[in-house]
Amino acid sequence: MEETGKRRAVIVGIFVFLGLVIFIAAVFMMGKKQQLFTNNVNVTAVFKDVKGLAVGRNVQYSGVKVGTVKKIRFLQANQIEVDMVIDKASSQYLHKDVVATISSEGLMGNKMVMLTGGTVQMPVIEDGDHLTVGSGLSTDEIMSTLQTNNKSLVDITDNLKIITKRMVDGEGSMGKLLKDEAVYDDLSRAVAGLKVTVGNTQRLTEALASYASQLHRKGSLANDLVTDTVIFSNLRTASQDMNLAAQRANDAVSQLQDASVGIKEGLQDERAVAGMILHDTLFADALKATILNLESSTEKLDTNMLALRNNFLFRGYFRKQAKKERKEQKAREKALHK
Repeated sequence: MEETGKRRAVIVGIFVFLGLVIFIAAVFMMGKKQQLFTNNVNVTAVFKDVKGLAVGRNVQYSGVKVGTVKKIRFLQANQIEVDMVIDKASSQYLHKDVVATISSEGLMGNKMVMLTGGTVQMPVIEDGDHLTVGSGLSTDEIMSTLQTNNKSLVDITDNLKIITKRMVDGEGSMGKLLKDEAVYDDLSRAVAGLKVTVGNTQRLTEALASYASQLHRKGSLANDLVTDTVIFSNLRTASQDMNLAAQRANDAVSQLQDASVGIKEGLQDERAVAGMILHDTLFADALKATILNLESSTEKLDTNMLALRNNFLFRGYFRKQAKKERKEQKAREKALHK
């Protein structure tokens, strides 16, 4: 009996010891998870909506756990204060301008506090700091966006089905291009014509470039026309002279027109001499008679001069005159031959 009692006591002691070990280990594990036995920095952030965040959830920075959520409480409507415990060793990498947002551990995971940002110019966080809160996308918002995108993709797919069916049936411009060979031939000819146009444009561009290079080549006429101020001044002067000559020609033409008008008026006026010649028959007959009389007198005068030349009294004089004229004619011909 005594041995049995001792055996039971030993077994009970062993179980009690194991229970104490398990309890102490659990306390240490929970304390480590809640960071009860480490040097911590307590910070807070005020959110409008914690989106299901609970006490004990993780606080991460750049994907690394740096703390846990210690307490969540309402300050007022739409203002929820979240107390966070940050590991002292990790706090040296967190600066006062970090931004706290509510995020998820994976697409459907637990909610947590995500810290982002921070600049090295700012001091590190201290116990009692209030962190800036940012706006993060919730899972519901992500799912709503995905649903909207899925609906848009369905609409796009339906439209593509309609378009491809019409193209296969030969409807529309693309369908005709795929089905109708005449449209394809027309398009090919249009492309060929476009190639020719592009080639002509390229040659024109090269010609213009060549002409432009000649403008920059010193000594050429084109360069002189562009750069030589003397030639340009002479061209301007010549242009002005041509304009002046044209103006004078216009004035002369105007004067001739005025004179022709005067002549026309004189011809139509019966009191003027030209008008009398054209319109007065009596004056015209008298003028004709006068001309006939002059012709008759001229013939008689030639007869008298011929008789005078044959007269022995004036024959020597006329011979001397003829001899003098022959000498002068020979002298002129000799001068012309020299």
